Amino acid sequence: MNRKSRYLWGTILSLPLITLAASPASAQSAPASDDAEASQTASPDPSTTIIVTGSYIRGTSEEGVLPVDVFGLDELNERGIDSPLEFIKTLPSVGPVLGDSNQYAAGGSQGVGSINLRSLGRERTLVLMNGQRFFPEPGDGAADTNLIPLFALQRVEVLKDGAASTYGSDAIAGVANFITRKNFEGIEVAGNWQFVNGSDDNYQASILAGKNFGAANILVGAGFQHRSELPATERAFTQRPYEVNPSGWSPLNNPGVYLPQTATGTTLGIGIDGRLLDACDAVGGIEVPISTFTTCRYSYVPFVNLIEKEDRYQVYGQVTVDLSDTLSFHADALYSHTEVPELGYSPSYPPTQSVRGPGTSSRFIVPRSNPFYQNYIDTTFGPGSVPDRFSAYSVIVLWRPFGSSSNPLDPRGAGEGGAFNNAWRITGGFEKEFSDSFRVNLDGLFLRSHRKAFSYDFVSDRLQRALNGLGGPACTGTTPGANGCQYRNPFISQSPGNAALGLTNPAYVPGTENSEELITWARQQNGTSAYEELWTADLVFSGETQIGGMELGYAFGAQHRDSHFVTRPVNRFSDPDAYPCAIDGDRTCLDDPTDNLVPVGAFTFLGQYPAANLSQSINALFAEVKLNPIDSIELIGAVRFEDYGDPVGSTINPKFSARVQATDFLALRGSIGTTFRGPLPGDLTPAGASAVAGISAINNEYRATDSGGNPDLDPETALTYNVGAVLTFGGFTFSADFWTYEFEGRFTDLPFQAIANLVAPGTSGNQLVDCSSPFTQFVTFQGGACTQGTTIARDIARIRTQTVNGPDVTTRGLDLTLNYNDTFGSVDVNVGINATTVLTYKFGDFEYNGLLFSEGYEAAGWSNFGRAPGTVSKWRGSAFASLGFGRATVTYNALYISGVDDNRCYNQTTGAVIDPCAVTEFGGTNFGRHVGSYMQHDLLASVDLELAGVDVTLTGGVENIFDRDPAGARLEYGYDPFIGTSIGRTFKIATKVRF
Repeated sequence: MNRKSRYLWGTILSLPLITLAASPASAQSAPASDDAEASQTASPDPSTTIIVTGSYIRGTSEEGVLPVDVFGLDELNERGIDSPLEFIKTLPSVGPVLGDSNQYAAGGSQGVGSINLRSLGRERTLVLMNGQRFFPEPGDGAADTNLIPLFALQRVEVLKDGAASTYGSDAIAGVANFITRKNFEGIEVAGNWQFVNGSDDNYQASILAGKNFGAANILVGAGFQHRSELPATERAFTQRPYEVNPSGWSPLNNPGVYLPQTATGTTLGIGIDGRLLDACDAVGGIEVPISTFTTCRYSYVPFVNLIEKEDRYQVYGQVTVDLSDTLSFHADALYSHTEVPELGYSPSYPPTQSVRGPGTSSRFIVPRSNPFYQNYIDTTFGPGSVPDRFSAYSVIVLWRPFGSSSNPLDPRGAGEGGAFNNAWRITGGFEKEFSDSFRVNLDGLFLRSHRKAFSYDFVSDRLQRALNGLGGPACTGTTPGANGCQYRNPFISQSPGNAALGLTNPAYVPGTENSEELITWARQQNGTSAYEELWTADLVFSGETQIGGMELGYAFGAQHRDSHFVTRPVNRFSDPDAYPCAIDGDRTCLDDPTDNLVPVGAFTFLGQYPAANLSQSINALFAEVKLNPIDSIELIGAVRFEDYGDPVGSTINPKFSARVQATDFLALRGSIGTTFRGPLPGDLTPAGASAVAGISAINNEYRATDSGGNPDLDPETALTYNVGAVLTFGGFTFSADFWTYEFEGRFTDLPFQAIANLVAPGTSGNQLVDCSSPFTQFVTFQGGACTQGTTIARDIARIRTQTVNGPDVTTRGLDLTLNYNDTFGSVDVNVGINATTVLTYKFGDFEYNGLLFSEGYEAAGWSNFGRAPGTVSKWRGSAFASLGFGRATVTYNALYISGVDDNRCYNQTTGAVIDPCAVTEFGGTNFGRHVGSYMQHDLLASVDLELAGVDVTLTGGVENIFDRDPAGARLEYGYDPFIGTSIGRTFKIATKVRF
């Protein structure tokens, strides 16, 4: 551990203990009452807690009519859960979530957390804090759970059932409500440290203070969390040979492949840069035959990270005031900031477009006048082998600006990027009790969530100008290499070696490096700066009465939501309006969409982001009734009217729930309802972003994808129902719930993988394209046209998609929960087991405008690489057993995720095995055909001490005791980030001081 790490470790862990120095004086001047002390430590008793998630009617319990799981503060502490992400990962009802996933799984959402109930998509789970909506990722429709202030929480309630009748369209899959502490008095200071092999570790610190001032209680707190970078090179399972796992190995490298030509276009040979010095192998590449020549493949995985450096800051405050015996006021405010300042990417992206149009090959030209040209000729073909007078230029066949050669601006040679989130949230409201049985609540919320995210890519026009000797910010005139103009050295001679792997380049020529000034001029940020604002107002009337001797609870009210989404490109290079064509200032590519001059934008690889300024206003009316015709029967009916305005329209969603206490120990429950989700403003806007993705038909090489919204989009709808039973006896509580979601018109994008597969069936990239296919209307080909018998899959340059109402989807499964609490002598025993099995997740045929994009398929038990909804394990489970010995507690945790099969290895229509799964130039591979299951075991211990009149809790433990690696999968990192973890065995220590 370096000096900085030791200093930070000491600072974080000593922070709670430093407070002990002042504790005697504090204890003397403000002794804590018994009630105050209890408020600091007590976790709600599920048997007596008033659960409100899923209903506006008070008095719903955890074993009530709705399947709500409640997790109190004590349970979270005992299980060592110290972040929203760690908590969400323990929920078996949750599918793949962001926050712990690598960059290829997270996409553009680095640093963002999510919750994804039933694997229905993170945008279909509503996240609340104190019953009010939480921060969204701007324009995405999904909450960023990383911004939740866990240090201020009292409990978490998770409703695993559709709740559109109560909360509106965002609660299709369910609701997670994070509830802060109430009536807290005292001060609590906490810190923890997680030792992660291969990184500078993770650590947190927080402080929370609360005080009663007569009829008012004020709570304030602040927290800081840090995650250190974990390079991929620190885990051996990410470094698999190309012939085993071809994912993450690119044929576009530096050293690249060049084709010298005469002035009349006659080719003089083709070769890998530095071939005579064996530069390819020396810097970690591998020479492989491709088409009619050989290229130098390289793995970009050593340059990237498994975990990115993250810093997160949160400040939270709340106030509750009894203004009178019947009127109270509450308000809270939260500021959260996340920064991921050093995202590690591939050293540079592979060019998929240039001033010569879209495509990956022959995009750039190096003139003979380039002063670094002759050395390339000598080290590739031999001195004098290509006479000067015959070689006018070289076409760069396959290449990227930085590859095995590394990015010289980064210590590890990686590409660079960043992501920064800022969010503000203020809520406030009044509760007026007109009587013991009738009240009204008026609540309001305002939040603003801002995100800036970017990476760097080369501007193709500037890159070609630099190759021609007209590069650099100080370049004036038209004379190459003069008047401040610089030549770019594109060859491997400019690189000392592979920085990520510590390899030396034998072709390196000192003094031929490209200047930092030239690199930063040609390489620009690509990304967006976006924010979303949300205003809500809720008016709820609720109460209790009796009708004919029956108890009746009721609630009714209205809600108004206003959202405003604004996104802007980070610069003019990212803006398709300011820079539509490949050449700066040119707009001729907009004239004819069928020629080769398509609007590819500024960058060699990354797309562009149109500016948007979109608003949406939603109004809702709702009502709910709870009836107890007899003591053993509870019936709840709810209905919600929600109006999105034109062009979406409105909907009415009813829900009926029932609970029957069949015996003293057995209760039966069930619910049925409809749900509705209206499109976001961005879903309706034809203009969309351009991105890139690995295309399976081209051996997973990257191509541009252009997406857009659809003004003709209809809302998605679903029927949901749940049937369950709750069994209680002794200290045991067991529940089983069978659940079903039946979707129609699910929002999705046209599947770009299916489009590529339909126009060019196969995976080698060399297979011919069927130019007569109607799906070629969604494809732009290199050269601008598709020629039957000549155009191959690798000639696919871009694929166009849009948001549509996709196939019908049905998913159903079973939730199982077992809890046991009892005391044996002086030992408290607390055991919990939760499991979810997905029985089916069936997608119907994907048809749109008379075209069949894909046949239906079963997603449960499959990896679903390249298709919705991503990895769906049939079983997920978690368990814990806690033993309390007075002041000491020992807790064992277990997490299980069942394995899946790689859908790419099987014919999804016939079920036939595809053998081998993938083919490389060295033969077939079945690596990752089955992605194995994952099981993790943790052991934690804590002890409560009283030092100088102050309560101190010390905690230590081991997570992933057996250092279990994730199972292999044919993905870039060699594993599926949604089955298992890349972190390995970690050790954790923590302190918490209360006074």
